[in-house]
Amino acid sequence: MGRETATLVAGVAAAIVLPMLTLALKFPFWLSAIITAGIFAGVWYLLRSGGHAGLEDEDLIAARSETARGLIEDAATSLARLKRVAPLIRDQTMRGEVQSLAKTTDAVLTDVRANTDRAMVVRRLFTFYLPNAVGVAEGWQTLERHVNPSPVRVQQTRDTMRALNEAFVKYAQDADAPEMQELDTT
Repeated sequence: MGRETATLVAGVAAAIVLPMLTLALKFPFWLSAIITAGIFAGVWYLLRSGGHAGLEDEDLIAARSETARGLIEDAATSLARLKRVAPLIRDQTMRGEVQSLAKTTDAVLTDVRANTDRAMVVRRLFTFYLPNAVGVAEGWQTLERHVNPSPVRVQQTRDTMRALNEAFVKYAQDADAPEMQELDTT
């Protein structure tokens, strides 16, 4: 719940409690005011925290760890596919691009396994770029099987793989120094 809504509801609760304590229960005004302030603060806090008296740090850490484990598992699966397809590519330049992607991904994955806090920094690499790179590499194999592949498609695939390599290098740098992302102006 938003801060304004929580404040409004807590204020209404306090506005109801104050006259009830003072007039109906004949409490002294100063005591009614203290109790009312406590009720206001309690209602506001409960509404701001979503009905929980505070999210346990252990629960938050466990959720982050589980997310990181999932990202690492998915990345490891995609990396295995990338490593499996690389030696099957006949074109030396493309094979080099794919092997470079695999090497960069391997380094990032090793870093993230060592420090799972970095998983969120590279989640886009693991969930978007890496699976797409695998798809491009496997698609290249399909192009190589054609007797006469379209030169336009071949060039587009080469350009895409080159751009993916650049993105992977950027994400590898971000994983090495996540605080540098704040300085990224591009």
